[in-house]
Amino acid sequence: MKWLILFGAIAWVIIISPLVWADGRVRRITVEKDQIVTVHTALGVATIIQVPDKPNSVVVGDIAGYKVEYLDTAITIKPLSGHAKSNLYIYTDYRRFNVQLVTGSESSADYVVYLENTKSKVSKKPAATDSTGVSWKKESMIMRNGDLSFKVNRLGEDQHGFLMIDFTIKSVKEIDIDPSWFWLTQSGTSHPIQNLLLSSLTVAPNHSVSGMIEILRSDLNENNPIQIELRRKKLSFLTLQGEHEWTN
Repeated sequence: MKWLILFGAIAWVIIISPLVWADGRVRRITVEKDQIVTVHTALGVATIIQVPDKPNSVVVGDIAGYKVEYLDTAITIKPLSGHAKSNLYIYTDYRRFNVQLVTGSESSADYVVYLENTKSKVSKKPAATDSTGVSWKKESMIMRNGDLSFKVNRLGEDQHGFLMIDFTIKSVKEIDIDPSWFWLTQSGTSHPIQNLLLSSLTVAPNHSVSGMIEILRSDLNENNPIQIELRRKKLSFLTLQGEHEWTN
């Protein structure tokens, strides 16, 4: 499956399968010193490797086998043949990450792999915990904006300071989705959306769109209500009653 990354001022938009978050294609790995991490790739899939700090160089063993690009802290890997294998070194100002790239079927490919420092590693960012689980709370909140309906299905929280909003978009007619519609505010102040994941950029009567908003808990004021906004020809929003909305 081909997918797309759009870099913008408020979000990264990743076109990704609706089942990615459920079937383990998004992984978080706490990496020990000199540990080799295996990342699975596939033809037609761009795999993102996310590291804690901005990489200053990337070295791939087989330059004919993989296309490698990076922007900020994200490295994008695309195999150029169905049997490509290689090692990959990612150098940041603080450490080196060792990666083994293996190309196989689309069903086994990683879509996003977060490589994180151990707690004992000195870093300019807070160290991640060892847990990679996400705790989910079911919700059912709907807002409407013209022909669109936006429904929050679940709220998630992991052990790394991220809050997640799982949602579905439906429409009575075919509409192209613009990532700039999505905003997150508190008391009139906008907060950054770290990642915006969508199953498609087109919604239609027979084709709903699944999505995920990922935000940093540290960016929010826990005492203020949080508004998810859709800014199209008109503004629509729904309100979460602060960070405690994520707890059961």
